[in-house]
Amino acid sequence: MRKKFILIGILLFACLPVVRAQEIYKNENMPVNERILDLLSRLTVEEKISLLRATSPGIPRLDIPKYYHGNEALHGVVRPGRFTVFPQAIGLASTWNPELQKRVATVISDEARARWNEFDQGRRQKEQFSDLLTFWSPTVNMARDPRWGRTPETYGEDPYLSGVMGVAFVKGLQGDDPRYLKIVSTPKHFAANNEEHNRFVCNPQISEKQLRDYYFPAFEACVKEGKAASIMTAYNALNNVPCTLNAWLLKKVLRKDWSFKGYVVSDCGGPSLLVNAHKYVKTKEAAATLSIQAGLDLECGDDVYDEPLLNAYRQYMVSDADIDSAAYHVLDARMKLGLFDSGSQNPYTKISPAVIGSKEHQQVALDAARQCIVLLKNQKNMLPLNPEKMKSIAVVGINAGQCEFGDYSGSPVVTPVSVLEGIRNKVSGNVKVVYAPWKSASDGMELVQGANFPEGLKAEYYDNTELKGTPKVRKEEWINFEPGNQAPDPFLPKSPLSVRWTGKLRPTVSGKYTFNFTSDDGCRLFLDGKMLIDAWGGHT
Repeated sequence: MRKKFILIGILLFACLPVVRAQEIYKNENMPVNERILDLLSRLTVEEKISLLRATSPGIPRLDIPKYYHGNEALHGVVRPGRFTVFPQAIGLASTWNPELQKRVATVISDEARARWNEFDQGRRQKEQFSDLLTFWSPTVNMARDPRWGRTPETYGEDPYLSGVMGVAFVKGLQGDDPRYLKIVSTPKHFAANNEEHNRFVCNPQISEKQLRDYYFPAFEACVKEGKAASIMTAYNALNNVPCTLNAWLLKKVLRKDWSFKGYVVSDCGGPSLLVNAHKYVKTKEAAATLSIQAGLDLECGDDVYDEPLLNAYRQYMVSDADIDSAAYHVLDARMKLGLFDSGSQNPYTKISPAVIGSKEHQQVALDAARQCIVLLKNQKNMLPLNPEKMKSIAVVGINAGQCEFGDYSGSPVVTPVSVLEGIRNKVSGNVKVVYAPWKSASDGMELVQGANFPEGLKAEYYDNTELKGTPKVRKEEWINFEPGNQAPDPFLPKSPLSVRWTGKLRPTVSGKYTFNFTSDDGCRLFLDGKMLIDAWGGHT
């Protein structure tokens, strides 16, 4: 009897530490470092690798929910749903007002958290690239050439101004709570990313002095002063080494010189481009190996840091330490966002969806819009105009009659007002307002968009090239299908696909027109049931 009692006592005693250990990564009162190490000790290598991709699936056995990295918020949250929309980043830079910039970013992060809360802490958000706690923002690359298509995303050509505005934006997104991150801010694209033409393969040769004097300072400020929780690498190479796997850039400069503590994410599809664009390596396994060893923690995508990385591990190309290091950095951010906590101690879980598009947020957007206007020269005090002394006003320009928000833009909560509409609303009925759009293209062609489709377009997306089966359907304002240069769109089926747009066409003025359709694959164009263009079988 005595022996039996002692044996049971020993078994109970031995079980106690195991029960306690199971709770460490879930225990909100334990240090983050200990929680992460405890969680890593419980994960299989396959589960660790699943944390290193943009569309990270859940791990049910450990109560880890899915997490989809990669929303955008350069001047307002892009998706899902409607939000407050601000002027483009280049406009925000022209306010020269970092305090206002931080207010703008605070509104953005408030609305992001509010929608996340509305979606039951993300549980009801199912679309890829649409979770609301990680943003690929801000863009602090130097805008050296006005022909660069990403210039509106930036804060201009001055490294100091870009750094000041970038830091204010990072702080506004990430919040000021000593324990929790409000949002993960991701300054991009590190480094020397300044052109679109051949951005997947370009290889600028830039001296270290030029890099540290001009191309790096804005990033350095975002890391050192802004405490950015993430950094995104650039597609291009730098001095013959692609940024995606550039160990000097990621380990020496970022982590050693600047003491960066967050995680490094690739530009979307960057690791795959090491094989098919840069041709720096021959296999995705090699791309995975060199990237993770150079300090790339997370893939924006779900291609290389998936089966190829696991294959590299199984072939002893990648070590447990390589994977653990990347997983640690990614989990550190997710822990600080509160994704493993109950939410009772996290102030950001209390933000109400009612703040989205609120009057207060609209006022911040109005302040930003007013301050970003740059009046170059008001000769002879021509402005403001006196409507009582005018008989007519000509409003000239292709964008005057529509609201052009630019790239990476969300949909506004409030109804937008165009320049043309604003002028008409401002002047009395005695002043005639005439709209005169122009054709800017050398061939005289005018883009069919916006007001040309008064009822919008029915867009049908098929998961095959033959317009067969049941499509995914939504309403769109115009035809602009260019996924390679647009934000990731979770609505689109995976390629190969086919699309049909249908709607009513209204020309700007009556007359004779020539239709032209540009695509890199087959296309057909019908008008009133009559086929005008038939190039389905080839490129045009």
